[in-house]
Amino acid sequence: MNTEIDAVVFDFGGVLSSSVGAVMASTIGDREIDFERFLPIMLGPFDDDTDHPWHRMERGEISADQGFAEILSLAAGEGYPDFPTPPTGSEMIAGLSPAEPMIAAARTAREAGYTTAILTNIFHEAHSWRDVCGADDLVDVIIESCEVGMRKPSRDVFEHTLAALGGVAPERTLFLDDFPWNITGAKNAGLQTLHVTDSQPAAAELLRILDL
Repeated sequence: MNTEIDAVVFDFGGVLSSSVGAVMASTIGDREIDFERFLPIMLGPFDDDTDHPWHRMERGEISADQGFAEILSLAAGEGYPDFPTPPTGSEMIAGLSPAEPMIAAARTAREAGYTTAILTNIFHEAHSWRDVCGADDLVDVIIESCEVGMRKPSRDVFEHTLAALGGVAPERTLFLDDFPWNITGAKNAGLQTLHVTDSQPAAAELLRILDL
């Protein structure tokens, strides 16, 4: 056991499952759309929490239908009248697969006595995400952005998560995410971090950090 860590917080997509980015890319198909241009229109600014439709969906403020309609309107304004319809909740989740090494590591961490949580940016219509990694039986606490009205990388959602974990100190909490802007947000909130670029080596690194 690492006596300097009390809790481990996992992102879902890209950490406990395959990356959502690949699902997003598949929606483009053979359209002549630059993926680097596509993502900001679809998802809004990566490093901030704004009033972009996707962000409002993830905060649970609007439905996916409303959010998708607004995204298509934004795309038309950017010169993409045939912009692909964003993936529905079921389509997005169906495109994901469990990251078994990280799931096993999360289970090992919890069994060893670490308090564990999942903190995910998600919208209501994608509720079936929990089935991909067996979330309900995997960790102690689950924080969904659409349920708490806050989303990464905002400081408030990290503070909310720490409170839900029983008031664990940020410096004694390790946070794992695949997006660098969420890692930055966690660092700004005082958490230790592990940037996940590949679940298998990251799972091994997690167990090394935890002395397991």
